[in-house]
Amino acid sequence: APSRLLASAGRPWRPALLRGVRFESSNGSDGGYKPPEGDYFPTSASGAFPDSWVSPEALWDYAEEGQEDPTDDVDERFNADFGARNRAWRQTVLSDDPELFDAIGKGQAPKYLWIGCCDSRVAPETMVQARPGEIFVHRNIANMVVSTDTNLRAALKFAVDYLQVEHIIVCGHYDCGGLKAASSQKDHDAPLENWLTNIRDICRLHQDELDAIIDPIERHKRLVELNVIEQCLNLFKTGDVQRRRAETASRPDVYPCAFPRIHGMVFEPSDGILRKLPIDFKHYLKKYKNVYQMYESKDFKDSRQDA
Repeated sequence: APSRLLASAGRPWRPALLRGVRFESSNGSDGGYKPPEGDYFPTSASGAFPDSWVSPEALWDYAEEGQEDPTDDVDERFNADFGARNRAWRQTVLSDDPELFDAIGKGQAPKYLWIGCCDSRVAPETMVQARPGEIFVHRNIANMVVSTDTNLRAALKFAVDYLQVEHIIVCGHYDCGGLKAASSQKDHDAPLENWLTNIRDICRLHQDELDAIIDPIERHKRLVELNVIEQCLNLFKTGDVQRRRAETASRPDVYPCAFPRIHGMVFEPSDGILRKLPIDFKHYLKKYKNVYQMYESKDFKDSRQDA
């Protein structure tokens, strides 16, 4: 529905995509759009769809009108707040790089895929001061890489095969609610418990090491780190990552090493520091080669020679 703030400013209401009905004034001129009444679902056969797209109002218009005409409406206060934030952010970006939006409006070419937690304290763009277009992001509870998670696998496929990112970061964080929940002997009900089962498996795999840690806070922190390590290994298990790494490793004339590179990191919310975990991936890859490896660089060398 149109905002009371916009209506009070005397500006015509502009609908979002596919909402609204074109009408003519009494003298036959185009009267613009008006919102449909009731439960109205136009079809193309009815001729009710507009013949062109009309951009919605900028969210910061709500902020401008809200300053002049304060309201107690919760939704309008939200719009005004986020509108003001967006305007301030945009002005900051433009002052730093006036051509950035022109550039990213033409497409994206990020070098990094970030797999992180949904926790509101660990937004990747914030903690590494990334600009729009730098990081391709996938987030879920406890930064998991689950082979049957279609959402994660689709993001990974797109990042590796189409964007051809050079680095994949799995970033966990201390004080992780998902890991704390999975460490408790409590049923959190589906679908949350279904997801937490994957984390409980991490606890089982490393039970002896975790049980040896006396302090519960330190035990939790070690679980955070072990979870990141396991999720990095889960990336190496996927055909998407293996295929791309084998392909790039077969072309030393083009690539300095196998891509994508995998990085395990942990963020500490209490001090803002991003920490890199010391993980010997070569050890794991060698140890489990006969179990998980599906591609080798020679496969791509041989295919080029045959061609």
